[in-house]
Amino acid sequence: MRSKPRILVVDDDRSLVRLAERVLQDEDFDVLTAFDGREGLERAREEKPDLIILDVVMPKMDGYEVCRHLQRDPNTACIPVIFFSVKGEVDEIGKPPVIALKEQTKAFHAGALDFLIKPVTAEELVNRTKALLRLSKLITGSGEKQ
Repeated sequence: MRSKPRILVVDDDRSLVRLAERVLQDEDFDVLTAFDGREGLERAREEKPDLIILDVVMPKMDGYEVCRHLQRDPNTACIPVIFFSVKGEVDEIGKPPVIALKEQTKAFHAGALDFLIKPVTAEELVNRTKALLRLSKLITGSGEKQ
């Protein structure tokens, strides 16, 4: 049993991954990283993190495909996923709000439990991460006293 929750951050933007890593480590999380979809899927299968923060647009495999693979695998299906992307931004130039809703809906259909729109504050990233971990513990019963 791990003493700290393990978070996997998957994004091709290395500076953003490093920033998220620092923010989450400051909150006493163990942080794993990956920089493309395929690497993220492999790390998730090997490390079985407690939560995954996943970008949508990445090389080798997009976040939606990664999430669908995770959902189909009984060993990773219960790992909560937060999508983290600019794709859901309502104010994307030239894109009406309906496009943003489609992206978020696509993420939820792939199996995500939350969708954060970049840029996001450190506080929001931490709060959403903690909330989803609490919810996951309630659902799986892993938060029960032995």
